[in-house]
Amino acid sequence: MRSRLLLILVCTLGLAGVFATASTPASAQSPTPAWYMMDTGPGGSFPPIGPYHSTGANAVVVEGLGSLGCQYNENNIAYYSLVWVDEGYQTVTELSPQSYCGSLSQYETMIYDINAYMENNSSDPGRYWGGFMLDEEPNFEFSAAQLESLNSYVESLMNGDPGVSYVFTEDQPNGWVLATYQAITSGSWVAPQVYSTSMANAVNADCSTYGICINDVTSNADDPYPWDDYAYTTSLINGTPWFTGDWGSGYWSNDFCVPGQNLSC
Repeated sequence: MRSRLLLILVCTLGLAGVFATASTPASAQSPTPAWYMMDTGPGGSFPPIGPYHSTGANAVVVEGLGSLGCQYNENNIAYYSLVWVDEGYQTVTELSPQSYCGSLSQYETMIYDINAYMENNSSDPGRYWGGFMLDEEPNFEFSAAQLESLNSYVESLMNGDPGVSYVFTEDQPNGWVLATYQAITSGSWVAPQVYSTSMANAVNADCSTYGICINDVTSNADDPYPWDDYAYTTSLINGTPWFTGDWGSGYWSNDFCVPGQNLSC
């Protein structure tokens, strides 16, 4: 929890000194992140090596997609999140809240249940489970106000967990006006999708306007070059890559890959 509170404080206030990049961004993320997260579906194998990386992923993202009335169910998502944690892998549980898969209250209940399952059954969730990653986009048909409510609920819930467990927002940054994007992601660990120049510009505007300059930049590993290249996408983003002392001294990016598509994630 100490690491997450430090990151939120730095992002919110744009502190100077050793974290000067949060308030005085350079022309690219510095340093270039050397560690990365990558998806696999519930029951899937370890993620493939991401494009332009020389080693395997440093954290597994269990890709739960829309869940509820759509693909994958709560039990599988929770169980396979626990499997990776118990095998000693740094793990994040990803969900894509979509109104046509379930209601806001159903997502809150599912998140509560998965969190309780991980905290009560996995061997060391505070060390290995990074909590939730929420992929939120306008075409998923929840309103901005609903997403703000959901994220506030999850942040409050996860603040009660020990260690690294918290919540990332893997949002589409150019899908809303800047103030709305900032309100939706405020208080979370921000993992913006950067699949185009307009997305990169929106992330940089969030940094220059609101001081949110620590980002776990998400590249789409299934996109054509250059948008599948983490080094390229992070070179477009000002500020500092996401980091946490709970997972070592490295800096992070996030490779999004849809299970069963080009890379068979």
